[in-house]
Amino acid sequence: MQGVILAAGQGQRLRDPLGRPKCLQRLGGVPLVHHQINALASAGVDDVVIVVGYQQSQVRESVGGAARFVVNDRYAETNSMYSFLLAADVVDEDVVVMNSDLFFHPELPARLLELDGDALLYDSASGGEDEHMKVQVVNGHLVEMSKVMDDVRVSGENLGMLHLSEAGVAAAARAAHAIVNAGGEQAWLATAINSVAVEHPIRCVDVAGWPWVEIDFPEDLWRARAQVFPSVSEAIDRVELELLGQRELMGVQS
Repeated sequence: MQGVILAAGQGQRLRDPLGRPKCLQRLGGVPLVHHQINALASAGVDDVVIVVGYQQSQVRESVGGAARFVVNDRYAETNSMYSFLLAADVVDEDVVVMNSDLFFHPELPARLLELDGDALLYDSASGGEDEHMKVQVVNGHLVEMSKVMDDVRVSGENLGMLHLSEAGVAAAARAAHAIVNAGGEQAWLATAINSVAVEHPIRCVDVAGWPWVEIDFPEDLWRARAQVFPSVSEAIDRVELELLGQRELMGVQS
């Protein structure tokens, strides 16, 4: 199992006064991307690829050897689907793909991986705002993801965390290549996933009630720090202690 974190974008809407990328915003004194890497490791995903672009040197310095890096030099003129294509060239197993602006309860990757095959997380208690990436779910499977969707079709909001089998990665990459070749370099990854879902079932796991937040705007960052982090801090501490114990044991064994 491998992980892919899409972290190439600039995140202009966050308006960080120091120009830091979203993945380096601190929660509980720790950069967001470190929380993501630890949560993936806790779920058994310890081979992580980060797609970098904007301020990539800052991200590399912060992460160090905890991940491999792929560079999207065209981050200013492309979007998440293009970054995914770059990552797809270097992964060769099942992958967990997540957006770098997602802060969540550290058990959620494990919830995603409880199911065999391709799956995504969504929140049935959300999805009512224009900015939300909405999902339509029928019989537990994805029909469509889009920010523009009739209210009657909305089943909830996509979190931005997706498990793709090796076959699912290949199918999504083929769809993404076709979209890029047709001039869709600025498309979201959701566009390729919609194409895949027509013939390749993608299970949808409802995590309503679990703490999470997508950090797009300053108010999202405030909510992440003031509301979401306090509700998950004990779980984060448990994960960090477990990982520390595992690393110490590996050090002794080696």
